[in-house]
Amino acid sequence: TKITKAFSGVTVREAYTSRIVINRLKQREIVKQTPTEALLALKEDGYTHVLIQSTNIIEGIEMEALRGEVAQATSLFKDIRVGNPLLYSVDDYHQVLQTVVQHAPARKEVVLVGHGTYTPSTSTYAMMDYMLKAKGYANFHVGTIEGYPSFDDMLQQLKASGKKEVTLMPFMFVAGDHANNDIAVDWKEALVKEGFRVDVMMQGLGELPQIQEQFMEHARFA
Repeated sequence: TKITKAFSGVTVREAYTSRIVINRLKQREIVKQTPTEALLALKEDGYTHVLIQSTNIIEGIEMEALRGEVAQATSLFKDIRVGNPLLYSVDDYHQVLQTVVQHAPARKEVVLVGHGTYTPSTSTYAMMDYMLKAKGYANFHVGTIEGYPSFDDMLQQLKASGKKEVTLMPFMFVAGDHANNDIAVDWKEALVKEGFRVDVMMQGLGELPQIQEQFMEHARFA
């Protein structure tokens, strides 16, 4: 993979933070380690320096949990570091913004649908929405499934645009359950009821080469 080539000569291992995904894969006889399990295995194999690069989009509860797991393992290694999620610095936002705009369909209203969270980090999505409009991309709107901006917040902006053609895009690393159900079904149906013509661009951010490179930049920085 790209990260193996980018860090040649360095051992690369994989861990999953989602226990739901781990359990589902286990049913298919595919075994994935949690971060703690992966760290204990690295210690057992004699490694002393570890870098963990998350593929989370925001500095939310998932990152908080990951940093907590890493803190528990600090004494096991000489040096252990965690690379930042995709959206961390203001420059990160600028880079993601340009990538998303390049991959979105032209001349349509585009809604980026994030997961959202109940913690203050849901402001990440509002910042992205603000920056898109500040850069002149008034046809881009951000909404979240479980946070702010909500569906209704996003709908107000769509109605104000006066346009009727909308493309929904997952603002998530993987176009998984949320994309297939919440976005492609629930949000699409709700917008159709409001009189919009809706299509869904079923692609996770993690599929975009520029986003992959951004994660590797974070790992290099760490």
